[in-house]
Amino acid sequence: MYRSLSAAALLLGLLEPTQPPLEGGEPVTAPVLDLGGKVLDIGERISNLDESVTDETSGTQRRIIFAADVLFAFDKATLTGKARSRLELAAASLKAEAAGKPVEIDGYTDAKGSGSYNLALSRRRAQAVRDALGKLVPGVTFTVAGHGEADPVAPNALPDGGDNPGGRAKNRRVEISFTR
Repeated sequence: MYRSLSAAALLLGLLEPTQPPLEGGEPVTAPVLDLGGKVLDIGERISNLDESVTDETSGTQRRIIFAADVLFAFDKATLTGKARSRLELAAASLKAEAAGKPVEIDGYTDAKGSGSYNLALSRRRAQAVRDALGKLVPGVTFTVAGHGEADPVAPNALPDGGDNPGGRAKNRRVEISFTR
């Protein structure tokens, strides 16, 4: 790691930053520099192959993102039969890491339809996820919010103005967030 023991000792402050005197001269000294730098959180993002479930961690924050299409039928806020197995994965994480801590559930839609309709649909979907997780993870305090088409993660339309079904699908999501 260090090329010499004296370099390691110097870094630890055990030695003075001086050199032995040169022949017939004075000791050589050098200024001590304070080294500093920006500390960045290391985050990770894990997703299944179709990106229908994504697990993101950044510092102490964790967010599990479900594509709404794997939890709900189109334009519905009732969980599908397959949704339960997906939510059981989130419940396991909540049991292990969020006990006694608040958990936020946020619903989002794409930009199709009116803003007020999308806002209500996103809220109903977030509440449906809360109701299911509440049965799987008793004792956790959930807060629920619907955001409608706000905060898109992908463009709803192509640059030429055409529809972007792939982007809209990414925007229809439910996010579960908590501090670990």
